Amino acid sequence: MTLSPDAVFDTLTITKELSVVSGGATEGEISLFAYLSCLLSVYEGNPPSEWGYQFSATHSAAPYSESLASAVEELKISSLLVESPSGLQLSNGGLEEWHQYASLGRFQARMPYLTGACGSTLVMPLPAVGESISAEPSLRRALELSSKRELLGEGGRETLMEHFRAVSEAVPEADDLMIPAVVWLEYLSTTLDGVGKIRPSEEADDWAV
Repeated sequence: MTLSPDAVFDTLTITKELSVVSGGATEGEISLFAYLSCLLSVYEGNPPSEWGYQFSATHSAAPYSESLASAVEELKISSLLVESPSGLQLSNGGLEEWHQYASLGRFQARMPYLTGACGSTLVMPLPAVGESISAEPSLRRALELSSKRELLGEGGRETLMEHFRAVSEAVPEADDLMIPAVVWLEYLSTTLDGVGKIRPSEEADDWAV
């Protein structure tokens, strides 16, 4: 498949951001935070189709993107991403590549979503972010149907937008997208049963922020 420049930039950026928090990033974490970044873009009124690449749900209800997987593989082959005991990191060449991408307006517009998503780890433990995202409406529906399916289709978007309307009312003047991200993730965590599983009786319209 054709390499997506957006996926390449997101991979470099998320790896760079998570390296500050945990020393590196796994491929699963790159997909997770790219998906959260896309959700923050939707929160600000942008349709998912404009994100630049798609996500699907795996059987374990985790977000996955072929575009991101291809970007990770290509960046590893070109030694812009390197393996370390803490996960993937940017090499010196990878950091230079990131700066070149980040200097372009097209990619600068993505930065608030990427940094807002990754910034949530400054407030919540990284594993808790992943557990909370598993309760996101599109992923929840995929889990209920036990299917690998494209995310952010019409089936789950209505509930998602109800969530986001409540978030915008709770933090109407947030200057940083990290704040609505954390508010929403913390809400999603309340729909879990304490061991990372979704409470069957939890309904989206039960939310009161």
